[in-house]
Amino acid sequence: MLNTPTVQEVVEQVVAGTTTEQERAVALHDHVRERVKFGFNPYFDAGAPDYVLACGVGHCNPKSRLLVALFRAAGLESHQHFVVIPKEILKGAIPTSRFWMIPGELSHSYVEVQIEGAWCAIDSHIVDSPLLHAAQARLAAEGRALGYGVRVDSTNAWDGRCDAFSQFDPGLMVEDHGRVDDLDAYFRSQRYRNQVLGLRFNAMFKLMGDPGVAAINAHIEDLRSASPRVADEPAAVRAGGGR
Repeated sequence: MLNTPTVQEVVEQVVAGTTTEQERAVALHDHVRERVKFGFNPYFDAGAPDYVLACGVGHCNPKSRLLVALFRAAGLESHQHFVVIPKEILKGAIPTSRFWMIPGELSHSYVEVQIEGAWCAIDSHIVDSPLLHAAQARLAAEGRALGYGVRVDSTNAWDGRCDAFSQFDPGLMVEDHGRVDDLDAYFRSQRYRNQVLGLRFNAMFKLMGDPGVAAINAHIEDLRSASPRVADEPAAVRAGGGR
């Protein structure tokens, strides 16, 4: 981890050779999507961008926080937008022995970014491609609309022009909490859902440490390793259609 590039260094490396805001944004989006695997780390939602880069693992909220930091370092206006969604999005991605502990509603965030004067809303950076394809194949086989961290109609492709979601969908939204800049205050508030019996997951995962999250990530890795070949993917997934 000691040699992991900082946010600023990643921006300089990733956007080298790009000439437009759209190209810069898409390059950074794709970097976060594939270089930081979907999973959990001991800081849960509280992981700082440099830490998430270093450990290479994060779920929706730390990956969105990281992408906002990268966008801002690249000169793009960006914000983290929180909503509340049902926990069913994670059914199958979390071992059954732990899934029951999760509250029925979760705090989820996506990214808003302004590109060449237009705003985009995205969480297509959250789920890496191997996991997305494997999860969607399993959902299709089971006849389910969501679970394993994705929706059956999710996309993780983004063109820098439109909205694109791999987890969120307006139809899933229970509450809209808007843009959040003071994360610490939000995590302390009653609006924040990621807690059980009054204990925030940020504190719980820190107590669990690396050994505690290893089993969850191993479960996700087992799902990811079952990713189908591109030739076996649905045409809509190969096309990467966004919203």
